[in-house]
Amino acid sequence: MKAIQKSCTVIFCLLLATVTYGQKLKPGFDKAEYIETLKINNKVHIDVAKWKDVGAVEDPQHSKLIYRSAVSGFDNLWDLWKRNDGVGIVAVRGSVQTGASFLANLYAAMVPAKGALQLDKTRSFSYNLSNNPSAAVHVGWLVSLAYLSTDIVAKIDSCHKTGMKEFVLTGHSQGGGIVFMLNSYLENLKAEGKLPADIRFKTYCSAGPKPGNLYYAYDYERMTSGGWAYNVVNSADWVPDVPFTVQTVDDFTAVNPFHGAKTQIKKMKFPKNLALKHVYNQMSKPSNKARKNYQKYLGKMISRTVRKQLPDFTIPTYYNSSYYVRTGNTVVLYADEEYFKLFSNEADNPNIWQHHLPKPYLFLAEKLK
Repeated sequence: MKAIQKSCTVIFCLLLATVTYGQKLKPGFDKAEYIETLKINNKVHIDVAKWKDVGAVEDPQHSKLIYRSAVSGFDNLWDLWKRNDGVGIVAVRGSVQTGASFLANLYAAMVPAKGALQLDKTRSFSYNLSNNPSAAVHVGWLVSLAYLSTDIVAKIDSCHKTGMKEFVLTGHSQGGGIVFMLNSYLENLKAEGKLPADIRFKTYCSAGPKPGNLYYAYDYERMTSGGWAYNVVNSADWVPDVPFTVQTVDDFTAVNPFHGAKTQIKKMKFPKNLALKHVYNQMSKPSNKARKNYQKYLGKMISRTVRKQLPDFTIPTYYNSSYYVRTGNTVVLYADEEYFKLFSNEADNPNIWQHHLPKPYLFLAEKLK
């Protein structure tokens, strides 16, 4: 068995052994670069044996598949592609038509953006997506990342040893949600000296949903500033609007006019104090109740089904927030009149994925100047 593993490693390295010099990745949104990743994201959702039978989106023009992972976690997998110029492309698969895959989306409670998950009796996943203690992320997509992370990091490290130091990270839909976190995870591994510091990552999330709260978004946007990460969204697509978000007074920064409001209201004279207390409660109680219900149904109740999919997974302690926000530098593919002639926007259209699939995204991306 060890001899077989060694042979596979040698073959893998030989496939990657073309050493390239000079930086290929440049900061800033690159239309052609994004379109190539979109075509790859279409392929990562399809069994390799069925590629010839699916023609809705043409094949990638400048890249070839090097490696496809096994399926794990919530039916997650990822591909490694190599561009003709030597840049590696890590593509994470999004949602597929299985209960386990959609379970990752529904498991929408938040957990701290730094911590550890116990995946089974012998395997844990320590992660750092942000050093801000107030940052929090979607637990379902974090668990998906946890099951993919060891394989991804090992392959990136192997590629680096062959001279491949530049990588595009990409994912469509759920894959985009996972890739937000993958980007943060890998950059923090670099900062901690667990990945070589000379590796360069550039990220194209596509149709990416909201991965975490405002503090996570701040950290992500600071980390990727200067044109190194984008989320490309179709303005007619509903997926970038999810998960549901609930903002309460607890989600504001420490210094804000709502902090200590109750105490200040109590100090006021009657009847002004009663009037303001009533107004404050009318504004704050509905959102607090909504947050409680969010965590009850999309955290505690869903976790019972999660345990059926991942029997030895330890349910983590959730972060007390459901304040999801749009994250990263957003490139809008604007759905215009010409677009709606091809892709119906009628509310009674039974195809809820009409605006979400790679084909409509490709149509709009090709119109970008």
